[in-house]
Amino acid sequence: MIQEVLQNCHDSLEGGHQGIARTFYRVKLDYYWVGLYADVARHVRSCPDCSSSKSRPKLRGYSPGNILAERPFQIVSMDFVIPLPKSRRGNTALFVHFAFTGFVMGKAMANTTALQVAQVFEECVYRRFGAPSLIRHDRDPRFMSDVF
Repeated sequence: MIQEVLQNCHDSLEGGHQGIARTFYRVKLDYYWVGLYADVARHVRSCPDCSSSKSRPKLRGYSPGNILAERPFQIVSMDFVIPLPKSRRGNTALFVHFAFTGFVMGKAMANTTALQVAQVFEECVYRRFGAPSLIRHDRDPRFMSDVF
């Protein structure tokens, strides 16, 4: 009888494969027995439809891919902001963000070729602070070129 109740409250169209908490709530509205929650949990975990179609909840916290800066100017992020209002210096800005300090630098650019971007990086970052250990970017071809 317990198996029938669990199938009706979880597996049926009315049950809708709702998971442990909702199935438990649905069962306890009309039924009770010792070990009810454990039986519901075991039934839902062993449900082939749920295990094949529902993904596990993502773990919260830092992504394993995140690299945290341990010292100033170690990790630098770069990206373009376009289009900006036209000026004599162009309508594109290159922003550089330093991960450890949160310091942000911006440079207006008229020409955004890979060579020009490398020259701006050298002028604004390399000459002032040295070479960073890591440069983060959005895989823009201008950042991925051999010039860097």
